[in-house]
Amino acid sequence: MNADLTAALATVEQDHRLVLDKMQALKEAVAHLLDPDGTDPRPALDRLRDLNRYFVTQFGNHLEEEEITLFLLLERHEGRELVARLRQEHTEICRRLEEFNNCLDIAVQLEVPPAAVRRDLLTYGWEFLELMDNHAHVETQAVGRCLARSLPRDATTSPR
Repeated sequence: MNADLTAALATVEQDHRLVLDKMQALKEAVAHLLDPDGTDPRPALDRLRDLNRYFVTQFGNHLEEEEITLFLLLERHEGRELVARLRQEHTEICRRLEEFNNCLDIAVQLEVPPAAVRRDLLTYGWEFLELMDNHAHVETQAVGRCLARSLPRDATTSPR
């Protein structure tokens, strides 16, 4: 298999693992923050801070890796329009991450964040991860098309 395609597949796999892991952690934090028993929200906020710390410190490296390994391949095989869209999504993902970070900072500063702050925090977090999930799917579909075009066609196989 082509080395560029292999690197792109590894990047897409990393995207999906990242989204799945972080979505699971967000789900756990959401369940805790929405607990009707009114338990201490600090453990959930700590979990969200851990998630946020990863994104603030490590996620930029992942985006750079996509720009190098994935976008060059996609531009050659899928066109500049798709890559421009994906770059725009990177900008939007970073903006949403900043919104989540700002809301989390407010929630952590409060002794017990009121329901409105917790709701905003969950909304920003969920929108951020949903955007990441959609972005990863677009990349996966594009890499899949590249992969399909790179495989040799058998004379008995009908084109799709």
